[in-house]
Order: sequence, then C-alpha cells, then structure tokens
Amino acid sequence: MGSIVLELQNEVTKQDCDIVNVLRKAHLIARKLNLIDFDKWISCELNGYTDDDTIPEYREVQGVLKALNPYHGWVCVMVTNKKTEEALCCRRLRNSISEIKSLSDKNENFLVLNLPSAAQILLNEWSGSLPTQFRVELSATAIGDILEKVKNTVLEWTMKLEEEGILGEGMQFNSTEKEIARRIPQTVNNYYGSNINVINAPMNDSPVIAGNNNSMEFSFERAGQIATEIERSLNEEKISTEDHESAIEMLAEIKEKISQQKRTNVIKAALVGLKDFLIGAGASATVALIQAKMQGLF
Repeated sequence: MGSIVLELQNEVTKQDCDIVNVLRKAHLIARKLNLIDFDKWISCELNGYTDDDTIPEYREVQGVLKALNPYHGWVCVMVTNKKTEEALCCRRLRNSISEIKSLSDKNENFLVLNLPSAAQILLNEWSGSLPTQFRVELSATAIGDILEKVKNTVLEWTMKLEEEGILGEGMQFNSTEKEIARRIPQTVNNYYGSNINVINAPMNDSPVIAGNNNSMEFSFERAGQIATEIERSLNEEKISTEDHESAIEMLAEIKEKISQQKRTNVIKAALVGLKDFLIGAGASATVALIQAKMQGLF
C-alpha cells in the first residue's frame, strides 16, 4: 500500500474528482495527524456551516435582484444604495459541499434564491407600484467556483505535506511525521489573492478560517480570463441582436484596456458600464457573472 497523501493528491487533480470523497480522505489524514483546526474546516465543508462567522470568504456569492413583471417576466431591479444591494443580494452559503455540488450540477445558467417574507414586504413598499414577487438570481458559475476553491485548498495542503516528507505510507503516520505536521502553518492561496490561514494552534473561539485582503494585487491575466468568460456567457444569452452586438463591442474595448494594462479603475468603470447596459438588455446570467467576478478582481 502506497502513500495516502499522494493518493489524495492524485485524486483531487482528476477531472472527474469526487469532492465529497476527497474531503472524507482529507478528514482521515487530518485526524491521523491530529490537525484539529484543519479538520474543523473539513468537517464544516462536509456537514455545512452552523456559524456565520466561520463561513469562508470564497463561499460568498452575489446575485441580481429581480421582480416579476406581469408582461415581461422576471426583470432586473436597480438598487442605488450599495449597502442595501449587498444586504439583499450577497450571501455566504452554509450548505454542505454535497449540496453545493448538486446545485452546481444543475444544467442551468442561474440559480434562484427566494427572499424572506419581510424582505418581500419591504421591497414592495419601496417600489411604490403594484405588489409583486422579488427574488435573487445567482450565477451557476459562482456556485461552481466554490468547489474549485475547496479542491485547491486540499491540493495545496497535500503538496505542503509532501514537501515536508509527510506521506503516510500504508495509511499510517509515524511519530516524526506527526511532529512535523503540527509545526506546519497550513496556508493556501485562493483566486481572490486572499490568504486562507488554517493554523495548528490550541482550540479556542477563533474562526476556523481567517481572511486577509491586505495583500490583494490586480491580475491582468485573470482579468483577460474573466473577459473571455463574459463573452462566452453573452453568446448564450437570449437578447436582441442589436444589444448583443453592442455588448460585444463594449467587451472588445474592455479587452483592449486589459491588454494595454490600463489603470484598474478604468477597467473597473468599463466593466460596470457593461454590467449596467446588460441589466437593461435583460442579460441576467451575464450580469450576475460580472458582479461575482468583479468581487474577486478588484
């Protein structure tokens, strides 16, 4: 029997990776190495989060507020107050990783988040028009992104263990491997440029995962990748030919700004302009995608 660490490393890099099985195996390794805090994170991913304060940043998704129009179906609602928009449209998902995977596997461009009755009543009061229903639509891409963050976290962890010679031959760890593992600060880097620190320290009331955004740097390469994702999403939208052509022209200008490495505030303003245009065009899935991607880019 070979190394359980390398076995896990191999499994998490497979295209058809079973994320639930990966986390169960990671749970086994963490328990054998007595890595209590890292194991807490794994357990939360497997079983879901019970405390908002411990939900990692990568589980935050932002959707688009919509109202049911009796003639045009679900239409975008403009929210001018940023704090109000965040309160309505931003969520840190508590769901277990298996539930997240089930949501991601649905063959849909977006997922629906129903608002509580109190929010429905307030929104109807604010709108001042005939009573209607409101909901938040989440990009399916943003949901799938959570799975990738978890995979990368496990992969980085196994790579660190391997670097330190902690392999777990025959599914067993010797005393030297356990001692070295306890001294390793388990740090991985997510796509947002934030660090997720899982520290092997005595148990206390601190969150399992602590984010640090102070070292965030803008990535022109990542911006180019996002522009490509936006174009792909646009091509799947059922909007008028005129609106589609206008949006593609705006996106081409954004790509040019990225290739010329213009100032980040210029690129951000261009993306916001495209998002606002697409709200009017009814391209809800692409609007949600832009909102989700901008959170991590700037």
